[in-house]
Amino acid sequence: MQKKFLSSLGLIVLLNLIVKPLYILGIDAEVQNRVGQESYGLYFGLLNLSFIFNILIDLGINNFNNRNIAQNTSLIKNHFSKLFSAKAILALLYALFTLFIGLLLGYFSDQNELHILLFLVFNQVIVSFILFSRSNLAGLHMFKSDSVVSILDRSLLIVFCSVLLFTGITGGEFKIQWFIYLQTIAYLITLAVSLFMLRSQIGGLRWNLDMKFNLSIFKQSLPFALFMLSAALYNRIDGVMLENMLDDESETAGVYAQGFRFYEAAGMFSFLFGTLLLPIYSRMLKQNQRIEEVLRLSSNLLLSVSVFAAILCFFFGNEILNWRYTDVSHDSEMAFIALMFAFVGMSMFYIYGTLLTANADLRILNIISFTGLGLNLVVNLALIPTYGAFGAAIATMITQLFAGFAQFIVVKRKFKVRVNLPALLRIGLFIATYSVLNYYLTKTTFDGIGLVLISGALGLFLLLITGSIQIRQITQILRLKDE
Repeated sequence: MQKKFLSSLGLIVLLNLIVKPLYILGIDAEVQNRVGQESYGLYFGLLNLSFIFNILIDLGINNFNNRNIAQNTSLIKNHFSKLFSAKAILALLYALFTLFIGLLLGYFSDQNELHILLFLVFNQVIVSFILFSRSNLAGLHMFKSDSVVSILDRSLLIVFCSVLLFTGITGGEFKIQWFIYLQTIAYLITLAVSLFMLRSQIGGLRWNLDMKFNLSIFKQSLPFALFMLSAALYNRIDGVMLENMLDDESETAGVYAQGFRFYEAAGMFSFLFGTLLLPIYSRMLKQNQRIEEVLRLSSNLLLSVSVFAAILCFFFGNEILNWRYTDVSHDSEMAFIALMFAFVGMSMFYIYGTLLTANADLRILNIISFTGLGLNLVVNLALIPTYGAFGAAIATMITQLFAGFAQFIVVKRKFKVRVNLPALLRIGLFIATYSVLNYYLTKTTFDGIGLVLISGALGLFLLLITGSIQIRQITQILRLKDE
């Protein structure tokens, strides 16, 4: 199982290392440069609003399906059409509810804002169906197909947007609405491809609304749906609050989006770990296999990388932002640094929270998550009026670290996982050494992105020589026979 996990992880990370950073830091960032802080800030706030309630399209269906198909692959033909039909009804309810919230927030008073919100809501519906298809691919352990689908929409957007941004076909003009329309086209193509990959498994797609079956699943999945809703709220509410609490024509939301883009890009790799780990944990738990080795491996890899990224951005956040954006402020830098420390907590969430999800420990997950949501709202309300984007980033950092450490403690007690003291010593040595090296690097004559590249290379080297990332251990596991 470890071999399959690592080989699949290698493929999916390789593909995403190529595509996701190019899209987020290339295309998405260039869109913000072209349209300006205010236009992008409005889009960012509305995007977060459309994202927060997208769990209503799912209500735990994807999670149920991932675990269920991983444990009983023969059920896919019977369940796929039933769940697909249920999601269609839920998609309508989600759209109506989100638009109602938009009405309460005053977005209906501006035709442009309403137009953007409508398309973003539609895009979230398509994305939800893509994730449903991917839950089937992952449950069937079709990891290579899942890897392709995971980067297809972004690959298409890179091509589509590059034509408009860099060929001069539009005379140098670019509108945020065009960006949204291109997303819609890319998502529709990706959904069609994912369904095509599943064609032989699902036995055809048809309308099959089985209310008794669906209500049974919703009842089982409600705790997970509540967990995802609370997690979405404390991950995305900051963008909505910045856009609505401050009367600055969405400029602060645009400032926050600059750092959030890097945070989101980093978080995608954590999400990839979680996507792969969930069906693997589910199957191992069902077969009463020990999960400690996979847990330790994923912890070493992901936490080491997230700590490395946080330290790098702490020392060279300004250089990184100026490399990519034309309009960078001190607030942008401070928010960016806080968000990258939040990435450490997010990584813990995808390691330990995924294990608790696979084990159906949703009660404790909901307690942690709703506590985190309350903490996030309080800190946001207290800090945003005074500190703006930096205040929202601090709220995210506190919430993510709280949730991550709380889930770690639960996993340690529930699964009797021993604290790996040698691993803690190695990561401690890395943190101390890398911080000192970066301090002295800031005193050199190097500057700009070249300084970031030097620091990054040194950091990766230190991860290897301190043993925080152990290539030999990974190689040994890769040689094991697949279970």
